Amino acid sequence: MSFIYDMVIVMEIILMNLYIFKKNVKAKYSMTFIIFILLLYTVGLIAIGVTAIKALGIYGNGNGLFTMMGFFYLLPLHYLFEGSSLRHFFIICFAWIYTLSIFSVSVQFGYIFQQYGLSFAAMITQSLLFSLTFYFVDYFVRHFYILILQCKEISIQKYLSRTSFLWFLTIFIINMHFIFDQNKYLKILSILILIINVVFNYLLIYEILIKRKEIGSLEDLVAKDSLTNLGSRIKFTSVIEEMIQKGQPFHLIFMDLNQFKDINDCYGHITGDHYLKEFARQLTLIAKNDLAFRISGDEFILLSHQSDIEDTLEKILNINFCLKSPMVKFNGVSCGLVHFPEDGQEMDELVYLADQNMYKMKPKKS
Repeated sequence: MSFIYDMVIVMEIILMNLYIFKKNVKAKYSMTFIIFILLLYTVGLIAIGVTAIKALGIYGNGNGLFTMMGFFYLLPLHYLFEGSSLRHFFIICFAWIYTLSIFSVSVQFGYIFQQYGLSFAAMITQSLLFSLTFYFVDYFVRHFYILILQCKEISIQKYLSRTSFLWFLTIFIINMHFIFDQNKYLKILSILILIINVVFNYLLIYEILIKRKEIGSLEDLVAKDSLTNLGSRIKFTSVIEEMIQKGQPFHLIFMDLNQFKDINDCYGHITGDHYLKEFARQLTLIAKNDLAFRISGDEFILLSHQSDIEDTLEKILNINFCLKSPMVKFNGVSCGLVHFPEDGQEMDELVYLADQNMYKMKPKKS
């Protein structure tokens, strides 16, 4: 029975990590396909991991060795989701720091209530802690951690990547130290990892301070999309959540440029950038009193308080232009419209519904 509890613990950690990752990185493929691939990958990874840990003779004592396998997910995630490998690494590190911390605390509670079974007590504690903490962790990721990742300063990125991994390693080693508390070498290693972590944290703070005049505040740095000068995804999240919190009714239009990938493939990314900039310019002219954002490659969002939103939507659908060199005609845009508070009460719900409404239109426009 303890094996089943152990697998519940493992699957709960994996699902939590992948959910955090999915919420903060755009998928390349449908979620059905991604879930299928990750499910196959997970089965194989768990089978190999459990076999290896059992062979070492240290299975089932809460050492958390299987958590190290979490970084093997970087391989499929790199091909299934958009963005750089470094960004993927940052998010995976944060997710694993969170879940490993919860796991470590749960294991210690498992030892306290060992009369009920270590695995069972750890499983119950872990489930409870995840349910109590996830809301706050999710809020932190969306409002603070993702903001940090937008910093383009190479030196800061370098220290951030090392610090992220070191924090994961620190929690992992501390957990191992609790389990094998008689191991003197593990005690020394724990202290060394903590010292290195402290050093890198101070180096990161130092790097941010000396670059402060050059990069300004991180919030100002990422408020605008550098290509189109529209609001960024970070700014969109901040604005819409403030509007929802105040209970202000508004309309949300989700826009996706038709066949934009063909533009990049046929004419190159420089032409693709000109294409995006021209669309953004015309969108700005139409929505003078509204807030426009570019949230990813060819996806845009408009937030509006205007009563004549249908008129605005019609104008967006009628956007038409032709780049001169090379000669590239605009392929049109697909839109999805939702209203707050009638269609949803949360940002994710509204964006998802608008996205679905947009895809109903997509085949007609492509």
